[in-house]
Amino acid sequence: MCPFFPSLPQTPMPRMLRVRDGLADGLGRAITYLRVSVTEQCNLACVYCKPRTGCLRTDEAPAMSRNEVVQLVRVFVRLGIRKVRLTGGEPLLRRDLETIIAGISPEVEGRVHLTTNGIHLARRARALRDAGLAGVNVSLDAADRTTFKRLTQRDGLGKVLAGLEAARAAGLKAKLNTVVLRGWNDDQIIPLVRLAQREGFQIRFIEFMPYRENGWDKAQFMPAADILQTIQEGLGADLEEEPTIGLEEGPARLFRIPGSAGRVGVISTLSADFCDRCNRVRLTSRGELKACLFGHQAVDLLEPLRNHASHEDLAQLIRQTLIEKLDCHPMRRGDTPSLTQGMWQVGG
Repeated sequence: MCPFFPSLPQTPMPRMLRVRDGLADGLGRAITYLRVSVTEQCNLACVYCKPRTGCLRTDEAPAMSRNEVVQLVRVFVRLGIRKVRLTGGEPLLRRDLETIIAGISPEVEGRVHLTTNGIHLARRARALRDAGLAGVNVSLDAADRTTFKRLTQRDGLGKVLAGLEAARAAGLKAKLNTVVLRGWNDDQIIPLVRLAQREGFQIRFIEFMPYRENGWDKAQFMPAADILQTIQEGLGADLEEEPTIGLEEGPARLFRIPGSAGRVGVISTLSADFCDRCNRVRLTSRGELKACLFGHQAVDLLEPLRNHASHEDLAQLIRQTLIEKLDCHPMRRGDTPSLTQGMWQVGG
């Protein structure tokens, strides 16, 4: 435990929860990856995330305290979770984020990662690393200032780039995430690939997904195949695909960028989904378990925790929820998927 962060209470876990078989859903898929939203607050208003019909209140205090986040994560870890990613909203808006990381990191042998928009990353990267953070995914949807501001409603590109440099200097494994919207930032694909090529980053391009009231339509949707074609034509070279390392490294198909240590990836959430090998579940900032991103049922774990539910009871609730995890998202059946919650609520 890092001496710079206060220790959180260590609650002994029942021996029965240290299972060998781990977590599995109703289809037998192993669940080893937990994504935890630590806040709904955000300091950007990205067009693909927030409703385009109006502003949301983002000044409410997080529903879960730092102790509650750590306690719930510990239950999942004892059930077989091997990797934890902290998300939001914007998790760096939590002043106690380093303490949360310090409480979680020993539980998963340091496999704690963070997804952030990078606005506040430069001044906290070193402290995050000292707390036990292993890596950071930084959202970067444009390589030029004008497009960045159009997408995020904030002139913050310089701060994000500074955050990336600080993360690398601190020893954090840094990746870039780019959500592609045709007509919004598809002209930024090649400039972003050039950035990754020059700096040696891994950048993953993500298909635009339909969240609550975010204006999703087919005209703005750019499938992964089109993104790859754009990259190869822009670089004037074929991309060589790398073998898949493991599900906990994420669902991206990765390709080498010629003449660089950089990598480019595509995440085909809708056009060629990876549901059959899904290994993740989500815990919302309100302490609700989402077995599937597009599943409508969220199971409250926070109230039982606050009512002093035993670890056995929480484990049973988690296992029962996973039995009902969807086999695939609705688009595979020909339906248009939609979220009853925004992505800032369930965790990016």
